[in-house]
Amino acid sequence: MLGEESYGGLIGLRARVVSAWDPWRVAWPVGTIAAAAAIGAMVGRGHVKPAILPVAALLAMLFARVPAAGYVAILWSVGTAFDMLALPQVGISSWRFQTSEILLWIALGSLLFMGREVRRALKAVRRESVVVAIFLTAVVGGVAVGIENGATLHADVFDMRLMLFYAAFWPALAALAGGRKLVFRLVSAGVVAVVILQIGQVIVGPSTRLFLIAHSDVTSSLTPGDTGFLRVRPPGLTTVYIVAAFALARVLWGPARHRLLGWGMAAVTLTGVILSLNRNMLLGLALGLCAAVVIAPQRHRFVVMVATLGLVLSGFTLLAQGSSAVKSNAVVSRITSITNYSGLRTQTLADRYYENRIASHRIRDHPIGGLGWGPDYGAVLLSSDDGFLVTTPRTFMHEQYLWIWMRAGLIGLLALIGMLALGIWNGARWCRARHGKDDAWLGAGVVVALVAMAASSNVAIYLTPPDSTVPLVGVLALAAVMRSNLARS
Repeated sequence: MLGEESYGGLIGLRARVVSAWDPWRVAWPVGTIAAAAAIGAMVGRGHVKPAILPVAALLAMLFARVPAAGYVAILWSVGTAFDMLALPQVGISSWRFQTSEILLWIALGSLLFMGREVRRALKAVRRESVVVAIFLTAVVGGVAVGIENGATLHADVFDMRLMLFYAAFWPALAALAGGRKLVFRLVSAGVVAVVILQIGQVIVGPSTRLFLIAHSDVTSSLTPGDTGFLRVRPPGLTTVYIVAAFALARVLWGPARHRLLGWGMAAVTLTGVILSLNRNMLLGLALGLCAAVVIAPQRHRFVVMVATLGLVLSGFTLLAQGSSAVKSNAVVSRITSITNYSGLRTQTLADRYYENRIASHRIRDHPIGGLGWGPDYGAVLLSSDDGFLVTTPRTFMHEQYLWIWMRAGLIGLLALIGMLALGIWNGARWCRARHGKDDAWLGAGVVVALVAMAASSNVAIYLTPPDSTVPLVGVLALAAVMRSNLARS
């Protein structure tokens, strides 16, 4: 018989051997060396496209090993300093895929090879996963509806494909289930970089582009104003918007520890929002904060902030009325125009009303299935070509809920509303259940961000482009993980 010391030593030796022969520890360096050798050999022979397969395999291993890497890679490829349409494309037969799309499918495939704890966490979030799956099913089903209404398969799929980025919900779940600190740090670093470049772009002007933007998106991203002020709306603006919501929640409902860092992030993100001159974002943040006040137990900081902000705005208004230089400032005039509804109705909102009126007629004719993807819904853009009036069909719509209803049908619209409602409900539950804890503010951040996005989507395009949907599903995934953690505890 072995003594107790000998038996314990054998147990320890066995544990060390098993740890040393952990499959991931062996597969990672072996796979890296093999992929590097295969890529080098293929590129050396001039076979560039086949070399993509080893790169994809290497990325899949990285995403499986580091769960945060998959979601952050997708987010950075669509919502930071470069436009996804400006990145290199990969052609397969007659189809061409964006780099971000390939990253999305690699990240989804890597979910099968993640650790047991991450996969268990994914299975625990069933309710939200089912709602997202229903929404994506309705989106894909819109292809068949579009073909039935006269669209071609190629036009249908091309119109629908960007909506598939809602599937980034599951890589975001895996990233946050593996630990939210790393995800928060990486997302915050990307946001700070975007705002710094945004400030630099305003300084250098539109002639030198600090962002990698596709030619078709330059006009909407960099818009010179009448007063000479450059309006900069980078691809990562929606991520800046969402992080601003969390930063404000951290300042108002977070603990005293590291509050200065929260103020700094709030200042950075609000600078990015203001430089974009997006009035709907300022209104959305205000509505989100008001909604969070209703559910958050602590309200005194919000009252103090509102009172201080009211005094500052009152003084600023008096200064603007007495100073022509301040009144003529592009940022000031843009923000103060929020209160001028008659002016907005004849300018900005008139375009939205025109789209809504035509879309409402189409939905009235097809209330259940909608038009599907591909068919023209009737709204046009007017332009001038050598003095001749030219009309082109609009491939977009600012009222996103009517757009989803028209393209993905009534089921798609209800599933989308269900996703947002579940996220807000989960955030509110976390905020109240964790009252007194250092992380209770995260629930308020979820509420502020989702209410702001939901409100802004009535007048701006935030529920269809990947640079908005990828950060949005990240917030939904965070809310789902928080709900799962509450149920487990």
